[in-house]
Amino acid sequence: MPSVIDLHAHTTASDGDDHPAELIQHALAAGIDVLAVTDHDTMSGLGQAAEAVTGSGMLLLPGIELSAQVIDKEPGSIPRSVHLLGYGVDPENVALAQEMEKIRSHRNDRLRLMVEKLAVDYELTWQEVSDAISPGATPGRPHIAQVLIDKGYFPDTSAAFAGPLRAEGPYHVPHYAPRLHRAIAVIVEAGGVPVLAHPYTGARSGAVRHDQPLDRILAGYQVFVEAGLAGLEINHRENTEEGKEVLRAVAAEFSLIVTGASDYHGTRKPNALGENTTDPSQLERILEAATGSSPIS
Repeated sequence: MPSVIDLHAHTTASDGDDHPAELIQHALAAGIDVLAVTDHDTMSGLGQAAEAVTGSGMLLLPGIELSAQVIDKEPGSIPRSVHLLGYGVDPENVALAQEMEKIRSHRNDRLRLMVEKLAVDYELTWQEVSDAISPGATPGRPHIAQVLIDKGYFPDTSAAFAGPLRAEGPYHVPHYAPRLHRAIAVIVEAGGVPVLAHPYTGARSGAVRHDQPLDRILAGYQVFVEAGLAGLEINHRENTEEGKEVLRAVAAEFSLIVTGASDYHGTRKPNALGENTTDPSQLERILEAATGSSPIS
């Protein structure tokens, strides 16, 4: 079983700046043995990545990072945005294709509204942002960030997201995302293995509120495990050290798959391919559970 396994990377099909073939070349140069392409709400880059990986000796695991949200039962609860990784999904699955299209169409409308708000205080137009989105790519805040960076407002994507593009900021506009239960069901129906991406960063919202005792946290996760959640992405640069300990306790309690990954976006983020990896035994669990598609070599 290969040893350098990176299960979270993006291309120009969503908000990365490497074309799919470029991502494969960079992954090979970084010594990656197994790579999962997990673009936001699209699998349109998979074909090009598959062509590039053929005969290279590296395995390509089909994947996706699906947008989702959690809304607590308490009246007036604010939706919490979460991301769900799906490994070994069938790209042709009807339910998955419909959900991806619905999310992307709403993302585009939402981005226009954000640009209108930002344009009051920043020199920014929708045409500039639209030009920054590769054909067929999933529109997202990183595309706005890139234009703001190019104009000299911010040094990198992280700074832009800490500033005007932050989720709780005055320029933010929410977009449609399925409830997490629905997202899990869609991934499972597509034959995939659902794993929560970077669940405990300290900055982003999580599927479960972590500002409560461990027994309550475990109870919160149990609801999603019963719905089909299979794993947690624990080894990720944005999870806090305290958060990793809590997540390990959750994973042990429910025998969840534990993954690690770079969340590589090219030059748009400092994340380096292979900076966090997944243990081969955990990859085996994913491959055994996935029925929608097989690794490509």
